[in-house]
Amino acid sequence: MLYDINNWPVIAIVLVIPLVAILICILVLFGQRLDEAIKAFLETSDWTLSTKISPPSVTYDAHYLCTVSLRGHKELVKPIRMGIRKGEKIVVNRQLCIANAFEALIQEKTPKFHHFIRHIYDKYGYPLSKHINTALQADMVYILMKPLEWIFILILYLCDEKPENRIAMQYTGNKICQQGPSL
Repeated sequence: MLYDINNWPVIAIVLVIPLVAILICILVLFGQRLDEAIKAFLETSDWTLSTKISPPSVTYDAHYLCTVSLRGHKELVKPIRMGIRKGEKIVVNRQLCIANAFEALIQEKTPKFHHFIRHIYDKYGYPLSKHINTALQADMVYILMKPLEWIFILILYLCDEKPENRIAMQYTGNKICQQGPSL
């Protein structure tokens, strides 16, 4: 039976079952939960909606509020997950998602006003983001943007049927959200 190479996968599966049972018993003996081995595999930073954030492989030339969520002190800017922006991985925080959801809303409701806002934002936001080089500078921009974030969230709650759904879908790589703007 062992000499036939075609039997090896079946033998491996049969032998792994007692090994896994022994490992689970050892984990339980030392106070671990039964799902620890599975969680160690699943709780990585490479999943799009993972709560763990690995050192970003984000382009250094990030734009606008993406720069703040990437470079700010984590305790303050509170990155929540990795996201996807124009095919690249980015670090996403709630402020960034709210701002992008607000922009998507005004793009839907008032395209001309959105065009004006986008023009102003492109003219001043991108050059400003090039000067955010330290965590302290990113923290300052985050704090300065807080009042605007509150206005954005107020407008989202007043004008959108499901504002939290719109916010949560930002930077998930969903095609519906990719049609909207990117801050």
